[in-house]
Amino acid sequence: MSRVKKVLREIHGIIGLLVGVVIVVVALSGCVYTFQREIRNVLYPHLLYVDIPKDGVRLSVDRMSEIAEEYHSETKVREIVVNQQLDRSVKVYMYGQHLLYINPYSGEVLGKTDTTKDPFLMAWTLHTQLGLGKVGGNIVAWATLACIPLIITGMWLWWPSVRSAWRKAFQLPWRGNWRLLNFQWHKNGGFYASVFLLLICLSGLMMSFSWFEHGVYWLTGSAQASRKAPQIEVADPKTNSIQESLNYTLNTFSGIQEVNIFFPGKSNKVFMFIAKYEDRLGRREILYFNPADGRLLQGIYSDAQSVGDQIKALNYNIHSGQIGGLLGRIIAFATTLFAVFLVISGVLIWCRRKWK
Repeated sequence: MSRVKKVLREIHGIIGLLVGVVIVVVALSGCVYTFQREIRNVLYPHLLYVDIPKDGVRLSVDRMSEIAEEYHSETKVREIVVNQQLDRSVKVYMYGQHLLYINPYSGEVLGKTDTTKDPFLMAWTLHTQLGLGKVGGNIVAWATLACIPLIITGMWLWWPSVRSAWRKAFQLPWRGNWRLLNFQWHKNGGFYASVFLLLICLSGLMMSFSWFEHGVYWLTGSAQASRKAPQIEVADPKTNSIQESLNYTLNTFSGIQEVNIFFPGKSNKVFMFIAKYEDRLGRREILYFNPADGRLLQGIYSDAQSVGDQIKALNYNIHSGQIGGLLGRIIAFATTLFAVFLVISGVLIWCRRKWK
C-alpha cells in the first residue's frame, strides 16, 4: 500500500470512529421516516380517511377552524392541511403539540394526537437533531459535513492499484472467512453505495448550513426568492375569507394536491398558503393572503423560480429518494440502512488492525 493510501486509511478510520454513532442514529431514524406515509395509512385509516357523502359538499376551511378551536379551546389554530383527495380528512395543527383530524363533510373530529408522542415525528427529531434540540442539530450538521471526506477517502481506498485487481473490486463475495467477507463488503459495497450516500449527504448539507445553500445560489448564478411576508394593518377577518383564498388558489393553479394554510401569528399578520403539486420536482406555489378580505397580497411562483430555487425545492426529494418515485425511496432506504453496516464493519476492521 502506498504512503498516500496509508495516510488516507488513517483519516478514513478516524473520521468514521468520530461520527459513527451519529451516522447510526441518523440512518436508522431516516429509514423509519422513509415510508411513514404508507405506514400511517395502514395504522391510522380511521383518522386519515372519510366516507364521501352523496352530495359531496365540504365545509369551509373557516368553519373547520372554528370547530377545531371549539373542540380544543386551550389554544388557537396554527396550521390547516387540506388534501384534494376527496376521501381524506383535514389535519388541523393547534398551537402547542396537538393535531386534530376533522371530517371535511360532517365536521366531526375524528381524533386528537399529541405530536410529541408520534413515532414518526420522533424519528424525524432523531434524524435531524438526535432528540437534543439545537445542539443535536449542530452535531448532525457537522457529522454530515464530515461524511463527505469519509466517502471520498473511501472511494480512493477502493480504487484498485493494479489493472488485474479491477474485476475483484466489483465483486461482493458470499462465501469465505467472515473477516474477509466483512472487509470486501465494506470496501466494495461501500463503493456501490458511495454515489447515493454522497447525494444524501450533499442534500443534507443544503438543509443544515446557510453558507452551503448560498454557495449553490452563487454557483448557479441565481437570485434567491424572498420569503418575507408582506406587512399589513391588522383588521377583523371577513367571514369565509380563508375559503375564498383557497378557492382562488385551486382555481388558479391546476394540479395542486395539498395546501398547507399557515395562520397569522405574532410576526406574520397574513395567511401563508403553500400549495404543493403531486410531482417529483418539489414544485410549490407560496401565496400570502389578507385575512381581512381573502385578497392575494403576494406570490412566489414555481414557474418564475431561479435555478437555485429549483434546486432548493428539489433538495428534499433528492435527500429522501422521492425524486425516483417508489424505486428511489427503496434505494434511499437500502443505502441508508447499508450505511449502518458500513459503520459496524468499519469499526471491526479498525479494531482488528489496531489490536492484531
